[in-house]
Amino acid sequence: MATPKFIAPDISFSDRMQKEEEFFSRPFLLSYSGLNRLLYSPALFYNHYVLGQRDDVEDRNTIEGKLIHCLLLNPENFDKEFVLSAQDIPSDNPRQLLQTLFNHYKELKQHNPEDTREELHEFSGAIIDILSDMNLYQSLKTDTQRLDKIITEKHVSYWDYLKQSQNRTIVDHDTYNFAKSVVQKIKDTPAVIDVMGFFEDPLRGVIKQNEVELVKFSNNHPFGIRGFIDNLVIDPSTKTIKVNDLKKSSKDISSFKDSIEYYRYYLQAAIYHRLVEHVYLSRPEYKDFKIVFRFVVVDPYMQIAPIRVSDEKMQEWLNILDEKLAQAVHHFETRDFELPYEFLINTEVVL
Repeated sequence: MATPKFIAPDISFSDRMQKEEEFFSRPFLLSYSGLNRLLYSPALFYNHYVLGQRDDVEDRNTIEGKLIHCLLLNPENFDKEFVLSAQDIPSDNPRQLLQTLFNHYKELKQHNPEDTREELHEFSGAIIDILSDMNLYQSLKTDTQRLDKIITEKHVSYWDYLKQSQNRTIVDHDTYNFAKSVVQKIKDTPAVIDVMGFFEDPLRGVIKQNEVELVKFSNNHPFGIRGFIDNLVIDPSTKTIKVNDLKKSSKDISSFKDSIEYYRYYLQAAIYHRLVEHVYLSRPEYKDFKIVFRFVVVDPYMQIAPIRVSDEKMQEWLNILDEKLAQAVHHFETRDFELPYEFLINTEVVL
């Protein structure tokens, strides 16, 4: 395959080929987000998954959605996934210095694990060097006086905050309070709580699970499919498996149908349906059960409601999923990620 034009210039041909061989030599699990990225731009998919050049940027709506998921479904994981933003932030120059020092601290942790320094005062030499580079507090006569400007209670607290925020999503207090209010309203909305199984009596044999990871491999695809189902409820009395996907919408709830098309949420719903079908309906105890899929939608105005997908609509989405997976197979088998599928197989696209 010729070198794609979209490859970043900072990677050599040999490195690209090595990463490509590594990627295709091991099983790959294609999620909804991966499939959506592949359909939108195979080049971005290639850079993200094959080359590992990840550039995900989460907007406020995405962060709100993740936070609502966590507080409602797995509140015990909040401290592992999130950290509240600092409220007493240093002024610009000290904050810039602390951020520069923190980047230095992270590099030391990565490349020099023998360096066990953690506290701000232990980096006095680096602080003096950064102050000199920034031409900050240089009118003071001694290094001790300069350090006293930086190693303060406020700056120590911010330093500890920077360390705590590593690998976690930072949320401001307004976002956190909004998410808490949404979660409380969900819990106070019987129609939503009922479909999510919060009212079900375990003595009836009802099984409720949150954040369920399901995987399926097929001989028809050079990859597997994977999904993390927000809420899954198995009810033997009605012989149903409820699959509920919590969505934080950036538009009003009445416009969610447009969001389904724009973000291709129908592919996510179809993937989840296929996964539940593969994992559960293949078991003898569930062979007569029916899968019922719902979006549980939250909009910016805290309007919350479940939206059920009909059997007919789900079958339509399953057919589309099969078509899109076939296109993904073409990209994988040809290792061609230059253009979207329709542009690869046609000399030109006619409108």
